[in-house]
Formats: sequence, C-alpha cells, structure tokens
Amino acid sequence: MMEHLSYSSISMFLACSESFRRKYIAGEPTFSSPALAFGSAIHGTVQAHLQTGADLLGAWNEQWHEHADDATIDWNGELPEQHFNEGVRMLSDKTILAGIKSICAQYEGGAIERKVELRVPGVPVPVIGYIDVMLKGGIPSDIKTSSKSWTEDRAQNEQQALYYLAALNQAGESVPDGRFKHFIFVKTKKPQFQALEHTHEPREFFLLFQTIQSVWRAIESGSFVKNVGTWKCDPRYCNFFTNCMGK
Repeated sequence: MMEHLSYSSISMFLACSESFRRKYIAGEPTFSSPALAFGSAIHGTVQAHLQTGADLLGAWNEQWHEHADDATIDWNGELPEQHFNEGVRMLSDKTILAGIKSICAQYEGGAIERKVELRVPGVPVPVIGYIDVMLKGGIPSDIKTSSKSWTEDRAQNEQQALYYLAALNQAGESVPDGRFKHFIFVKTKKPQFQALEHTHEPREFFLLFQTIQSVWRAIESGSFVKNVGTWKCDPRYCNFFTNCMGK
C-alpha cells in the first residue's frame, strides 16, 4: 500500500499510468538528468540565500556539487562543468540578481520548504507537498528554472499551485484572494527572471478532489495503461521506455 501521493506522482499517473506503476509500485530504477540537477541546485541556492544571506556564488558552488554527485544522473555526453559555468553566468547576471533581490523583499517573515498535506474524501492516504517559499502575508510561491520564458496562461494552468492552495485552505490558512506566485529563472542567452502571479477560486478544489479520487480508484483496481500517444513516450524522457516498449 502506498503511504502517500504527491503532485508529481499524480501527474505521472495522468500522463501514463503504466509509468506510475513501474516507478511507485514495481519500484523499477529511474534516472535523473543534468537539467533536473541544475534546477534543484538553483532552487537550493536561492533558498540558502533567503534563509541565511549566503553568498550566491558560494552557495551555488556547494549546491551544484551536491546535486551533481547524484549517481542516477544520465549525463548523456554532457559535462558537469558546462552546467556549473551556466549557473555562475546566471547568478552573475544583473537581471537575475534583481529578481532574487525582489524575492528577498517579499520573503520577510516567510518560510522555506513548507510541508502541507491534503486529505481527500475516499482516498486513505494524504497528498503531500512542499511549498518552496511562503512569502510574507501567507502567499505561497514556487521557484522554477526553464529553457524558455513562461506565458501567463502556463502559470495560470499550472496545477501544482492548486494542490498547495487546497491544502492550505483545508488547514484553515486563508490565502488572500487565492494568490500564488511563480518565480522563473530562464536559461536563455540573455538570462531572464519572471515573477508571475495568478489566483484560484475555491470551486476549483472540487475538480481537483474528483481527479485525485479517480486516480486512487484506478490504483486500487490495478488499472494501469500505456499512453503511447504522448510526447513523454520517448527514450529521452521516459525511464521505462526500453522495457515497457520491448526495445
């Protein structure tokens, strides 16, 4: 029996329930990627700076080497040094530094990695998540890295925010106007920083609950289906492609 669900596990089920089965039930090994390691290291660098005022480049050096040592990373011919240097380039850029300063100004009195649990009727395990940064005034926010800039629609449709807002609402913590902020560090030739804010209404939580309930019913019934029509059904993006597709 699974002890909990998460936004990422539910998202995987919805994208391809067979991938979910292989990872969370069969326990088949998975690999990571340089891009994921890079994003995690940027994430950790910004959080360290918010919490302790740590020097950004010093924190980056520590965070990158910690994440780059992950034995599950498939470098696929890429060099760790090129990603390290990319981080130095970004964290030395005036636009990125101004963006981080703006997060610091909004963070005063906030919290890092706030754990939340969402309980859904009919689902015996909690949905657990960790909010990257709780800003002053109780506004939840997320830190992302991206190879291209986000649109307002992408931010509005990002379902992870809805999970966090529903969990906070269930805990009796009212988020002003259902607000959520995305802070995005964009790895373009000229680095960009985006701060996108959007709102969600409580009525959206009902659809979220229905989705989670449907996923749980399928898990309990052992209903797992290959979704070969998605872009993720590709050896570059799916850990299980070779075995799953008989390659």
